[in-house]
Amino acid sequence: MIRTRNILSLILSAFTLLCAFTVRGEVIDKIVAIVNDDIVTMGEVQKFVQVEKQGVFTSADEYFRDMDMKDKLDGFIENKLVQQQAKKMKLDVSDKEVESVVDSIRKQNLITEKEFRERLEKENIDYKSFVEGIRNNLLRSRVLGRAVGTTVVVSDASVKEYYDKNPDQFRSEEFHLQQIFISSRREDASTRAQAAFNELQQEQPFEAVARKYSDDPSGVRGGDIGFVKKEELIPQLLQAITLLMPGTSSHPIVTPYGYHIIKLLEVRQGEAVPFDVVKDAIKARIIAQETQKRYREYIGKIRASSYIEVKI
Repeated sequence: MIRTRNILSLILSAFTLLCAFTVRGEVIDKIVAIVNDDIVTMGEVQKFVQVEKQGVFTSADEYFRDMDMKDKLDGFIENKLVQQQAKKMKLDVSDKEVESVVDSIRKQNLITEKEFRERLEKENIDYKSFVEGIRNNLLRSRVLGRAVGTTVVVSDASVKEYYDKNPDQFRSEEFHLQQIFISSRREDASTRAQAAFNELQQEQPFEAVARKYSDDPSGVRGGDIGFVKKEELIPQLLQAITLLMPGTSSHPIVTPYGYHIIKLLEVRQGEAVPFDVVKDAIKARIIAQETQKRYREYIGKIRASSYIEVKI
């Protein structure tokens, strides 16, 4: 006797082959996986949206740019498994909760709802998919909070031990930076920032563009603001700088003050940061690592007990 799962698989395999044909030059969406009783299509994976904690949003294509299709699909399957667990646990996220997060992201970026939707559209992100991405992240946190269990407890002794064993991690880095700053007080701030970025993309010298557009006094010096300590940078700028190599510059970065385009010239190591200054950050790091470990163990158990068939 053929198992029900195998029958389903055979039917879906046949359907996938049919979907490979074209209709008026367009490829019909095809099935790429089966996760328990759910079918996953290529279109669903491509619309998958990741929403970072800081409110940064990217499309799946951008977020997974350097990954092959199977890696992209693996992330989607993981998300699907969490959704299925939420259904079993009878957990849900209300529209009001989702709207609250969307509103918070919009306010952090200092833009109206219309501008927010326009920015999403410019990034090729469907608004509905973006909202569903937020809902999924909230739901995931809720499932993990229920399943992973008790709060991670970290002793002061383990925090000090981590500090002593990783001295190089707690040396204050200093960054030599150039900046183009467009004040949020300008009505055309967004347009002006984009114009500056476009000129940089056309290989115009950073110094010349800074003198032309920057509202910062450093603009007259070609945007050179000298060395800045890591801990002195606001989170949005620090996050962007960590992605740069010396000699490269960022996209326009939105902060409560306006738009920043940063160029990293040099990185140098400073003195060791005192333990009392970083102990809270170390504790948060240890908690995050332990939470991630528990999450991987939990997902591993779900995968082991689930029916998953990848069809690519």
